[in-house]
Amino acid sequence: MTCCFRSLSGTPGSPECGKVHRRERTELGVKENILPQPPGLRELLRSIAIALSKVVAGIFGFARDSIARGIIRAGIPVNSVTLTGPVVVSLVFIPLFYGHPQWHASLLLIAAGAFDMLDGAVARISRRSTDFGGFLDSVTDRYTDFLMLLGILVYLLRHVHGPHRTLYLLLWGFTAVGTATTSYIRARAENVIPECKVGFMERAERTVTIIIGLLAGNVHITLWILAVFTNLISVQRIFYARTAMNGREPKGNFWLWRYPRLTAPHFTLCATLILFLIVGHLFIARP
Repeated sequence: MTCCFRSLSGTPGSPECGKVHRRERTELGVKENILPQPPGLRELLRSIAIALSKVVAGIFGFARDSIARGIIRAGIPVNSVTLTGPVVVSLVFIPLFYGHPQWHASLLLIAAGAFDMLDGAVARISRRSTDFGGFLDSVTDRYTDFLMLLGILVYLLRHVHGPHRTLYLLLWGFTAVGTATTSYIRARAENVIPECKVGFMERAERTVTIIIGLLAGNVHITLWILAVFTNLISVQRIFYARTAMNGREPKGNFWLWRYPRLTAPHFTLCATLILFLIVGHLFIARP
C-alpha cells in the first residue's frame, strides 16, 4: 500500500508496483481506443464507389457469360464471334455519313462491343482458347479502333464546317496518333519488361467514351477527351518503361495512373468523364 501511495504521489515505488501501474495505464489506453471512429467522407465515397463498381461488373459479367453459353450451345466457333465485331463496326459509316451519330451509330458500336466481350468469354467457358485466337483478337481490336475513328472522320468531313472544322480535324489526328501508339508502346515495352499496363485511356475506356459521346450528340467532346487521354497514356507508358528498364521501381500511382479497374479512383474518373460527355456542350459549343 505504501508503495502504491508513493507511486501515485510521484515517488518511485518498487518494480512490482510499477508493473501494476503500467498495466493500469495500458488497460486505460485500450479502453480509450475501443470507441470506433466514424468514417470520413473520403472513405465513405470510396466504399460506395467500390461497391457500385462491383455491382455493375457482376451484372455485366453474368449477362456476358449467359450469352456466351448460348453461343457455345449453338455451336458457333469462337473466331467467328471475334470477326463479327469489326464487321458490325464497319456499318457505323452509314448513320455517321447521314449525320445521325446518336442512336443509330451508338447502338451499332454497343453491338460490336458486345461481340468483343463475348469472344473471350466463349473461349474461356468452352476452354477452346488458342494462341491464334488471342492473336486474331488483338488484330481485330486494332481494326475496330480505327474503323470507329474513320466513322468519326466521315462525320467531321460531312457535317462540320466553318472555322471549327480545322480544330476538330486536328483533334481527330491527335486521337488517331494516341490510339495507335498506346498499344504499340505497351507491346514493345513488354518485350523487355514484364508488364507496361499503366494509364487510364485503354481500349475499353476509349470505346465507352465514343459510345456515350455519340449518344449525347457530343462528338466534339469525345474528340477533346480522346485527344488528351490517348496521348497522355502513351507518355505515361514511356516514362514507366524507361524507369523499369533502368532497374528501378516506378513510383507514383496517380501520375502514372496505376489504379486498376473497379477501384475508387478509376470509378471516380470514369464518372467525371461521363458527366462531361453528357453536359460538355454547355461549356464547349457544338460545332
